[in-house]
Amino acid sequence: MSNLRIRKLHGITLLFSITLLILFSSAFSEEFTKKDYKFYDSATEKSLSLNEMTDKLASYDVVFFGEFHDDSLIHSVESKILPFLYAKKKNMAISMEMFERDVQNVVDSFLTGNLNEKKFLKNSRAWPNYMNDYKDIVDFAKINNLNVLAANVPRRYASLISKKGEVALNTIPENERKFIAKKLKVLDNEYKKNFIETMMINMKGNNSKRMPMMMKNFDHIYAAQCLKDDTMAESISIYLQNNPETFIIHFNGNFHSEYHLGTANKLKLLNSNLKIAVISPIYLNDGKEIHFIPKAKNSGDFLLILHRKAH
Repeated sequence: MSNLRIRKLHGITLLFSITLLILFSSAFSEEFTKKDYKFYDSATEKSLSLNEMTDKLASYDVVFFGEFHDDSLIHSVESKILPFLYAKKKNMAISMEMFERDVQNVVDSFLTGNLNEKKFLKNSRAWPNYMNDYKDIVDFAKINNLNVLAANVPRRYASLISKKGEVALNTIPENERKFIAKKLKVLDNEYKKNFIETMMINMKGNNSKRMPMMMKNFDHIYAAQCLKDDTMAESISIYLQNNPETFIIHFNGNFHSEYHLGTANKLKLLNSNLKIAVISPIYLNDGKEIHFIPKAKNSGDFLLILHRKAH
């Protein structure tokens, strides 16, 4: 991973930008908290305002914010929580599944203003929904002089492992090894069980003709999933080693952190001293007013209970 940059912005512009973001976020959050979503503390089962929520999050070292990639409301909440966190944790960095280690220099160049957005989007392999769903997060980092970790493994290597298995790691060029986790840990635990169940549901739901082939290669596919988790966890761990006392919020698909499994578990294995919190989104399917769902309380330290707002 490249050395992340240090940069300065004009104080007046920075202060003005932060003020606008906080004011806008407060208005948005209060409006939507009442009807579309609420945060809950799983331990107390009580609802939390964004301010109360971030007061609690500020006591952790790393926060995993799980998302459903196609939900516009979750993406809005992700960007709106940042000003509240930043007001309490100035020494903060943002980590993202959506960017891969080998484009860290591209991300850094955009954040420092050395690369325009058009070239950034092209060279960073930004996800197709970047402009709608992740632009606000990256722009917030840019405005407020925050580092963004391109945490994930390059997709070409995840794809390689999913097709050929762990043995394919030996074929990766030495100069590219820095882009993947030093150690792949394929654990036979609850995460693997959940992964099998989720894959089966998805394949049945799609009536996939590829199901027999995918099941045949299941161990390879699961290993690729673990490689993503190991790489993201290691990216966060390395950053904290080089930047102690930094608070990190990491955005990833919910499966990567739900129940403190996946990436959250891999990070804990790398550094057992870290205090880690997980935010898990839970859909309310009964059409009623937002309320706590007891059976979901173990999925995260904090729950984002919401009505679905897919694109």
